[in-house]
Amino acid sequence: MTVIQSVAQTVAWLPSLPSLSREQASLRQALTARQLDVIQLRETLRHLTQAARLNEATTGAGVVASILGRSLLPTEHAILLNRGQRDGLMSEAILVDRHGLVGRILQVHAATSTAILLTDSTHRVAGLLSRSREAGLVIGTGGTLLEFIYLDLDAEIQAGDEVVTAGIGGPFPKGIPIGTIVRIERDERQASTKAWIRPAVKLRQLEEVLCLPPATSGTARED
Repeated sequence: MTVIQSVAQTVAWLPSLPSLSREQASLRQALTARQLDVIQLRETLRHLTQAARLNEATTGAGVVASILGRSLLPTEHAILLNRGQRDGLMSEAILVDRHGLVGRILQVHAATSTAILLTDSTHRVAGLLSRSREAGLVIGTGGTLLEFIYLDLDAEIQAGDEVVTAGIGGPFPKGIPIGTIVRIERDERQASTKAWIRPAVKLRQLEEVLCLPPATSGTARED
């Protein structure tokens, strides 16, 4: 092949380069679309898994309630719901959404109810680490995180561990997601461990909750 022939072949290919560039761009767009599809499928699967687990933990009919208002006090995380005694609600009914535990009802009126969120400083629930089955008490702090206390000094716990309801005493059935461990503190003097939990539910963004009968009977009290 002569130099002239080689140059001629190269020149002959040049007109096809823009077409090749367009094809590459099209392939990149298709790949991006596929990647987005995969991400969406994974997110859907995660939501379905959470819903299935929540369904296993919370049997029985529930009542969907909308949030009418919130307490303005900084450490009092209370909400007012648009469902009450006439809708079949009772005190100590538990509140959940598709991600996990929200809180519990304190007072039931004829058409509304008052409830506290699990971050309220008076809220208590027995918790269990899904991975190691270590048990303790989850308490509200009045802030955005929860405290996990009464753990042994050598408790098998690490950041990222999931905490669920233990189903020990109180109105909460076993297995409802509470949140994820974000910080751990071991106290050798007290021979104990405590940790901080980020709630599974985005409480500040809540608009609706599912109200479920308590695991132990509650007594409705109308005001």
